[in-house]
Amino acid sequence: MIIKEDQDTVIFIEQHEHALISGQLVNKWQDAFFNGSQWRTSVEYAITNHDRSWIPLDRKFLFLEKETIPASFTDYPLKMKMDAYEIGIEQLVKEDAYAGFLLSCHYASFFNEKNDIKSSSFIKQQEERQESLLKQMFSQDKALTSETRQFHFDLLQLCDNLSLYLCMNHWGVDKENELSWFKDGFPQQLNTLNNKKFYSSWESETVVKLDPFPFESNQLHISIPYKRLAKKEIGKVSLKETYRNTPYDYHPVMLKK
Repeated sequence: MIIKEDQDTVIFIEQHEHALISGQLVNKWQDAFFNGSQWRTSVEYAITNHDRSWIPLDRKFLFLEKETIPASFTDYPLKMKMDAYEIGIEQLVKEDAYAGFLLSCHYASFFNEKNDIKSSSFIKQQEERQESLLKQMFSQDKALTSETRQFHFDLLQLCDNLSLYLCMNHWGVDKENELSWFKDGFPQQLNTLNNKKFYSSWESETVVKLDPFPFESNQLHISIPYKRLAKKEIGKVSLKETYRNTPYDYHPVMLKK
């Protein structure tokens, strides 16, 4: 769950809903800026479903010790996340091998800078899975080069990050107070866009400027589903039912050049 607090209320955005927004972004990506178009369906499927692992976790609410607000995805215990990631990867591999391959690469990248035993074991397991899937896919299409795979992986992570930027920031925030992750731009640089770094900024609560702008039209309209609860409604025992009975609101955002 993506969780944003203000003084009296909390906004909840479900992880899979954020991933669906990532899917809308890649769906509108210009063909001219897409490498390996024969794999586009699988890439779009991977990006759209990259956080499906969180669906069962977001149906529950985990309160960490002494906390009055449930844990967001950034605070979730490592073991629980890894278990969910593994289930999500296995599901996607069964449905689309290349989508599962990309998801395996995506999740494994989260632990590259960690040195604990659990992280090392998870990375090793995913590397073995990726090697096996690559052998299967190379027999089908020899055009799946390392450059093409890298582009698809970077595109997944970029669309993920762009959606996180829209969902995690307080809407309309000035650059100085943005989420630190993306304040200085996005780390992914794509060869189809001359490796230019992507930068974004909020012009208002509903308008975001993005440069470069890789989409089919000059504007892209997104609707972010969320639920807002008063902090006084967030009880550890009753939250699940309260959340279920709270209707979704939708925050509109227009991406522009």
